[in-house]
Amino acid sequence: MRNLDIATLRSLQAVAEYGAVTRAADALNMTQSALSMQIKRLEELFGSPILLKQGRGVVLSDFATELVLEGRKLVALNDAILARFAGQRPEGRLRVGLTSDWLFARVAQAVRAFREDNPRVELIVNDGRSRDLRQQMRQGEHDVILTTEFEAPLGAIHLAKVDLGWFGAISGDSWRQRPLPIANSPHCAYYPVGLQALERAGIEWVQTISDGGTDTWRVLAAADLGVTLLPRGICQPGLELVDHGGALPPLPATWLNAYVADGPARSLAAEFTGHLRRAVCEVAAAA
Repeated sequence: MRNLDIATLRSLQAVAEYGAVTRAADALNMTQSALSMQIKRLEELFGSPILLKQGRGVVLSDFATELVLEGRKLVALNDAILARFAGQRPEGRLRVGLTSDWLFARVAQAVRAFREDNPRVELIVNDGRSRDLRQQMRQGEHDVILTTEFEAPLGAIHLAKVDLGWFGAISGDSWRQRPLPIANSPHCAYYPVGLQALERAGIEWVQTISDGGTDTWRVLAAADLGVTLLPRGICQPGLELVDHGGALPPLPATWLNAYVADGPARSLAAEFTGHLRRAVCEVAAAA
């Protein structure tokens, strides 16, 4: 029988949140070598790579990305069991649904800050696509959600409005190619918007891959195998805003919206939204 180590899963979660082994080790108050050994044990346990080299840094493999999502549930359950049976009963519960694809680090900051201010609140965090999160909130599954949308609908709390841009490899030239190679997930909400802009401009395009994990297209773009769409002001390893001089069509702005449900957790949800607003203000300013 094989058992998962909670501390190891927590270390992997920290690497995903901080984007680097060194920063994750500092946050967990452990040495970089000790954290690296934990990652190695995960690779040996599952027989799959966890971290992939990208430039001078590392990114999670597709397998590791899925493991983080599932592992987060186990870590949260572990903490909830300890809190309950160790006599540290929570004073409240907040169910949060997040779309964290391009704001992962900022969202992690908001979650961390909220936990530090509310250590006795049980925080349940789930990741999902914006349209799924809105549906889940209507079904009563979340107290607060964070979405990215191309509109500012009634009832939304507008945290930021950021223009989309074409991003490619640093000093790359794939944006000059025709047909234009697109290194963007077809499941991304920005994907159809980008294609519509290209078609209106009469620019032929081709998809670099037909499928892949959430990080696959970023790796391809950073390798100069295509361009991708991201909100301006977001730093992604190996990528930069393409200075195309008008060779590529303009793109619309995207809204970062929060929704707070009515219910007993409304005040906590409002406070959490405040942390989100502070976390994204630097992004909006940079954009």
